[in-house]
Amino acid sequence: MKCACSGYERLLELSSICPEKDASSEKEEELMFHNDDGSCQLVVVERNLCASDLCQLLALKNRVAKDMSWTIVEQWPELGLERSLEDHEEVLTVYHNMEALGKHTDKRFVFRKDFRKYEFFHSPQQFFPADMVDPMACDQLLEPHALQMLVTSAEECPEVGSHVWVREANKQVWSKVFLLLRDATLYVSHKVQVVSKLLKKTSNKTGDVSELQALARLSECNVYAALNARNQFRAPTEFGLCLAGGRAALTCLACESERSRNCWLTAMRLAKYGKQLRENYRAFKNKQQMESITCSVPSESVRSRVAMDFTGSVGRIVEDPQEAKAIAVAEGYSWKRRWRPSARGPSLLKVSAGGLKSGVHITQPWFHSGMTRDQAAQLISRHGTVDGVFLVRESRSNPGSFVLTFKCSGKVLHTQIQPVLDPLRDSVCYSLDSGVTKFYDLLQLVEFYQLNAGCLPTRLTHYVVQNPTGPLYAEKQIIPSSF
Repeated sequence: MKCACSGYERLLELSSICPEKDASSEKEEELMFHNDDGSCQLVVVERNLCASDLCQLLALKNRVAKDMSWTIVEQWPELGLERSLEDHEEVLTVYHNMEALGKHTDKRFVFRKDFRKYEFFHSPQQFFPADMVDPMACDQLLEPHALQMLVTSAEECPEVGSHVWVREANKQVWSKVFLLLRDATLYVSHKVQVVSKLLKKTSNKTGDVSELQALARLSECNVYAALNARNQFRAPTEFGLCLAGGRAALTCLACESERSRNCWLTAMRLAKYGKQLRENYRAFKNKQQMESITCSVPSESVRSRVAMDFTGSVGRIVEDPQEAKAIAVAEGYSWKRRWRPSARGPSLLKVSAGGLKSGVHITQPWFHSGMTRDQAAQLISRHGTVDGVFLVRESRSNPGSFVLTFKCSGKVLHTQIQPVLDPLRDSVCYSLDSGVTKFYDLLQLVEFYQLNAGCLPTRLTHYVVQNPTGPLYAEKQIIPSSF
C-alpha cells in the first residue's frame, strides 16, 4: 500500500509542474528508443521531426514493413503510465516536456505497434459500443453507417457517457460518477436525478449540462493509460486512465472493463485531435499510394506478356481468354499435386504432418512453428487490441492439424484447422468447419478469412509476426481502403 500511495503522490507532484513548450534550444538530440523485445537504438532526432516520420525511420532500422500502426509510446515505468504520440506531434518537444516534468523519474520512448491507432475509422462499432454512445444521438446512430460517417467525416466526436470511478487531485477516495464527454470537455455528476434528467432529452446536443460539473478540458491535458491502476493508485479496477499535464489538475479514472477504457481513450483522442487525426491518416495513405505508384511501374517485358501453352511439342500463343484461364487453373492444380502428395483414410494425418516441411505456410509471417497454446494466448493478448488479430500454429494435442488463434470481443479464441480428404481431387484440404468449406493450403484459408468472416465471429484483420531476434511484433496484413 505504501508503494501505491507514493506512486499517486509522485504523479501528483509531477502534474503540478507546467513545462514550457521550448524547454531546450538544441536543434537536434540523440535519443534512445526501446523495442518490446528488449533491444533499443539511438537515433538523432531533429527539432521538427514528427512522430510519423520517426516511425518510418525506426521501421527501416528494425527491418520491418512500414505501417501506419507503428507508433512512438511515451512511457513512465515507475508510474505505470503510457500514451501513444499522435503522428503530428514533434518528438523532441515531447521529450523536453518529459524531462521538465520528471528529471529524476524513469521515462522512455518505446517503438511498437498500436492497432487502435486508426482502426476506429474502419470499425467504429468496436470502439463505440451502443450502450456508451450518448442516448441523445442514438436515434440517428441506429441508421446504417451513421456511426461510420460521424467518425470519418464530421469534425466532431460521438458523445460518450458511462459510469466510472474518479479520484480527483488532492482527494483521498474514489467515487463513482456519471461521466459525459461533449465538445472536448468532460462533465461529471454524482446525482442520479441529474443524469436521468439529462438522458431523457431526445434531441441531439440539446441536453442541458449546466447542472453537471466540468471535470477537465481535453485541450489542456494528455490522456494516459494506467497499466497497473489497482496497485499504483489503489483504484477499484485495473482499467485506469489519467488526465495530466499542462495546467490541468491531475485526475485519475477507473473504468469497469477494458472495452469501456478503449472507448474512452478513442473518444478523448477524437475529441482533442479530431480533424488533425483525419489529416494524419489521409497524409499517410497518400504517401503510401505515391510510393506504391513509384515502385510498381511495370517494365516493357511485363506489359508485353501473353498467355502461352507449353503442353504440346512446341509452345503456342493462346488468344482465347477463356482457354487461357482454363490452362492457368489446370496448371495450378498440377502444381499443388506436385508439392502435396495424395492420401487416403488412416494415412491422412501422417501426410499432413509430413507436409509441414514443404507446405507454403512455412514461409508465411503469420505462421508460428512450435508455439504452445499458452504462448499464443499471451502473444495475442499483448497485441490484440482490436478484433481479428491472429496467428496460425501447429496443434500439439492433434498432430497433423493446425490452430488459428485470434482475438474477438476481448477474448482469445483457439479454432482448430483440420485436415480433410477431398475425394474429388484425391488430395488433402484444410477446413475450419468440418469440411463444409475446404482449402488446398493454409495460405488460401487465411486469405479467405481475411476477406470473409465465414464461420468465425470476426474477419481476420491483423497478423502477428515472430521476430527471429527476440519476442514478437505485430504486422498488419490488410490495410482497409481510405475514406
